[in-house]
Amino acid sequence: MQGFGKSIRGFSTETMSLVPVAPYTYTPLNLLKDGTVVNVCGIVKFFKPPYLSRGTDYCSVVTIVDQTDVKLTCMLFSRNYENLPVIYKAGDIVCFHGLKIQVYKNKLQGISTYGFASLTFDGALGSPITLCASGKSFNFTAQDYDMVEALRAWASMHISTATSLLQLSDVQPMQYCDLTCQLLGKAEVDGTSFLLKVWDGTRTKFPSWRVCMQNLVFEGDLSHILRLQNLVIDIVVYDNHVQMAKSLKIGSFLRIYSLHTKLQPVNSESMTSLIRLEFHLHGGTSYGRGIRVLPESNPDVDQLKR
Repeated sequence: MQGFGKSIRGFSTETMSLVPVAPYTYTPLNLLKDGTVVNVCGIVKFFKPPYLSRGTDYCSVVTIVDQTDVKLTCMLFSRNYENLPVIYKAGDIVCFHGLKIQVYKNKLQGISTYGFASLTFDGALGSPITLCASGKSFNFTAQDYDMVEALRAWASMHISTATSLLQLSDVQPMQYCDLTCQLLGKAEVDGTSFLLKVWDGTRTKFPSWRVCMQNLVFEGDLSHILRLQNLVIDIVVYDNHVQMAKSLKIGSFLRIYSLHTKLQPVNSESMTSLIRLEFHLHGGTSYGRGIRVLPESNPDVDQLKR
């Protein structure tokens, strides 16, 4: 089957090569062997957004599953942040090309090699086939299209659709959640923490705790933020997430993963009326903690704009 020369059923050709090529060969996850370099495709069960490793490379951890019901955890490294998979949520579908298989702690594991590249698709059944590519150029064929649709159909029957993605109006104290929001302002609090002021158009059940702005160098439109009043929350991010927070552009749309909420009672005789809801993105990458900038074309961004 040859590469497509035009869009099909909502498929975007912006990031694919249109040169006719032979189709890629993908290896089912139950047939992987130690020491081989393969192409694989599967549904994302767990992932960590790219983060700076202890060396000079960025790292991303992705666990996938396919119709064989076998899971594979992949450790992916690159000196370029943009060369790692663009994954927005569990349930996305990824295709990895040039993945080396090795044994680690008695289990098979995938490792990125020179020339590694990836494609990501929305895993929702019936959604447009719009890909996000990283690494080298891709040729997306009719065979690949059918494979993605087959994975979507299988996932809809066999994988739980439970999600930790919440709106601010649904957030409860003492929980970890993923939040889609727009960045309105930011400021460095100290060397290990950074303030993000965000909103998603909904209001929290409790008033949001506010960071003291005195002596902070703030970037953003404070008058606009004041007009929005209680629709805006303060998020404090820590440690390894600070560098990413500094690079964010005002107005960009974000997904923040494993955001921690807790109640902070204020010292007062009328405690009930002064309870505040705090939002923290703790340091480290456990449970997929991190921040990802969403493109304007992301379906969740469209929902946010409404």
